[in-house]
Amino acid sequence: MFIKRNRSVQNGKTYTSVLLVQGERVPVPRKPGRPRADEVRATKVVHRTLANLSKLPEPLVALIERFCKAERAGEPLDALVGTGDPTIGPGYGQLAACLAVARQLGIERVLGQDRLGRLALFLVLARVIHQGSRLSSVRWAQDHAVGPLLGLGSFDEDDLYEALDWLEEHQDAIEDALAPKAAEGAVFLYDVTSTYFEGQHNELAAPGYNRDGKRYKKILVAGLLTDGHGEPISVQLYPGNTSDPATVEDQVLKLEERFGAAETVFVGDRGMVKAKGKALLGQYGFRYVSSLTKPEIRKLLKKDLLQLDLFDEELTEVDGGEGRRWILRLNPATRDRARSRRADQLAKVRRKIEARNAKVESSPRSEPEVSLRQAEELLKTYKLQRFVDARLEGRNVVLQVDPARQADVELLDGCYVVESDVPSKAASTETLWERYGDLQDVERDFRTLKTDFLELRPIFHRKASRTRGLAVVAMLALKIVRALRKQLKPLAMSVPDAIERLAGVRLITLADPELALWRLPSRWPQPVQQLLDVLPRLPTPTLSLANPV
Repeated sequence: MFIKRNRSVQNGKTYTSVLLVQGERVPVPRKPGRPRADEVRATKVVHRTLANLSKLPEPLVALIERFCKAERAGEPLDALVGTGDPTIGPGYGQLAACLAVARQLGIERVLGQDRLGRLALFLVLARVIHQGSRLSSVRWAQDHAVGPLLGLGSFDEDDLYEALDWLEEHQDAIEDALAPKAAEGAVFLYDVTSTYFEGQHNELAAPGYNRDGKRYKKILVAGLLTDGHGEPISVQLYPGNTSDPATVEDQVLKLEERFGAAETVFVGDRGMVKAKGKALLGQYGFRYVSSLTKPEIRKLLKKDLLQLDLFDEELTEVDGGEGRRWILRLNPATRDRARSRRADQLAKVRRKIEARNAKVESSPRSEPEVSLRQAEELLKTYKLQRFVDARLEGRNVVLQVDPARQADVELLDGCYVVESDVPSKAASTETLWERYGDLQDVERDFRTLKTDFLELRPIFHRKASRTRGLAVVAMLALKIVRALRKQLKPLAMSVPDAIERLAGVRLITLADPELALWRLPSRWPQPVQQLLDVLPRLPTPTLSLANPV
């Protein structure tokens, strides 16, 4: 290969071009007739244009020309890459690894190649790696190879807010494109959570049951629908005053109308799939797997429809009538943990009361009635008032445990009842129990979304559209995190640890640093190489110029 520079003058105007040309020797066509026996086939050199380099900066053209000359001379090409110590370029490993996984999952394809789609993809990748605000994401991008990887030029936080609006507008299309076609009898898992707002001005913000324990903070309710393996399919946000059972209807309609589910098994938590939800599922021909609350179990025990001695470490199935199946089990570890926790809480309350009693004894002006009120509040906080009473004896507060009431409180510790209307010929007792247990994966993913390194909470957005767009970003980021978990299993490494290690994978200069041409190093430290071996191959950085023509 060589560089060919052309110059021509037409109508007094000079035109120049720079071409990358490859010379190739080809046979010369023979003349008609039979060739002589001693004839040597003639050849000629043909020049084939590989690329037009006219719009590239002259320093880059000169670099390519040096490579061509070195290649023809058989010289090592690495000797031409820069002079002296290489310049360390932008961060590459974190963004490239997450992009490779996004390509495997089809996320990049679904979001598309237009600018808003690429900005949305950046938001998803940054949510896995950075977890900051839109403004901090813009600053973070300045030190990472966003241009060479995503083909994005400069952008600011307003562009990212516009991408959130775009995600909210295209959410259904994105979810539909990523969701696998539902097979007949497929299992879907569903769970809800809440997250709180910083600020009061959001269309979704409303008072409600705050699972985060943030008093006086307005919240929203988020529902996550997954397939039977826990892979996220759809996320939906509701005002904070929406009850959990009220969200089920939307999920049923979504499964039936958008995902084409038929003969589906819907797995939901015990506080969610109530009578109305069960009737709705039956209306669409869906089956359900849920569980009973402790008050519901007590009612069945009182009616003698269940007996306490049926609860055992081995699964026991009871016919609940009307097509219902009840699967009973006792988990001794959970029972012991619950009783140990109560004992620890009671000991903690005793220590606080003893400290208060000592203060009252040493201070005549202290009021014993205040001590009693404090003790009652403590018992109420830890829900110990169900079997522990507080009373005054002189100036001291004394706690009295009622053994009968304590036994009643501990009656159902570790006892579970899973309820389902799936016929026994379609699913065994063990299968139903396992399907309900799969909800733990959804709960873990909610913790990842809210409190782990994805950090969805708290929410600062004011517009509902951008809040919904953020939920889509978090769901797509969760899909990437789940895929990374599987790929990192051979190394027994967590996703945050892998992300931190990939921070050391940066680009280095390809020739003059002023050109901002970057390449990946050819060798890595052993810990980094082990990580790269289990991850998808990092995408090659595209050509990036500091001052493109």
